[in-house]
Amino acid sequence: MGMPVRSYVTLGLIVAAPLITLVATFYQMYGQGGDGSIAPSRVEQPPAPPPVQSAAPAAAPAAAPAAALPAVVPPKPSTPVPGRSALDFSVHRPAWEAALQRANVDAGKQLAQAGKAGVQACVACHGPAGITPLGGAVPNLAGLSSDYLAKQLWDFRDGSREHPLMSGIAKGLSDEEIAHLARYYGGLPTSGLGPAQPDTGQHEAALRVDTLGDGPRALPACANCHGLQGRGEGPLLPRLAGQPAPYFVDQMNAFRSGLRQNDDVGAMRAFAQRLTPDEIGQLARYYQSRSAGTE
Repeated sequence: MGMPVRSYVTLGLIVAAPLITLVATFYQMYGQGGDGSIAPSRVEQPPAPPPVQSAAPAAAPAAAPAAALPAVVPPKPSTPVPGRSALDFSVHRPAWEAALQRANVDAGKQLAQAGKAGVQACVACHGPAGITPLGGAVPNLAGLSSDYLAKQLWDFRDGSREHPLMSGIAKGLSDEEIAHLARYYGGLPTSGLGPAQPDTGQHEAALRVDTLGDGPRALPACANCHGLQGRGEGPLLPRLAGQPAPYFVDQMNAFRSGLRQNDDVGAMRAFAQRLTPDEIGQLARYYQSRSAGTE
């Protein structure tokens, strides 16, 4: 007895389904074009440009005039960029240092005693031994650091420190002459710079500011920079001992008002503003009473 018709139909469906799938896959792979057996949908390529028709040979065009060429623009100079650089960590060499190394004491002495055309002799105000005979607002120069003296003359000359008399004198001096004078006065002995007046010993307030300062006012002790009893500390931190009291007051007031501005990063201007006029006067008398000698 043969298979029923239903069985034949079922078998036909089983065989037909994969056959239809195979035919559809074959059509997708080979019926839509492409370069291989597995090809994506065709990518339309833009039409090729028409071929360029070569013209008949013609005379070579004349060279463009030089004026038609674009101008060459030189590069702009680089501008400094704020921040640190390698030079920030190099040793600073002040401008007067090289001149001081070549300075001649005898030349400085001659210039100090006789002056030159347009430049008054230094001894007229600062005395033959660097100790002023005038007192008042004229400093004693004997034994001050040569570096400090050179810097002050340099500052008078370039205008960073101003004075009615000294600015004009410094402008008449060369680098070498400034160095000669600084070396000469820096080498003079300080043994003659004793107290200008008898010491009464009444310097308690000044001594406190000099040795302790005042923390609440952010005021450091003067001795931190100017040494014990004002005898100086370092080449650019001047000796205060033995200076006339009027000179000290005059300079502190110049710092307070901003008339003198050649202090390092404005330190003295800031400290002078934190001192009272009475404290400045007491410090002036205290330093005047201190001996500038090395005993």
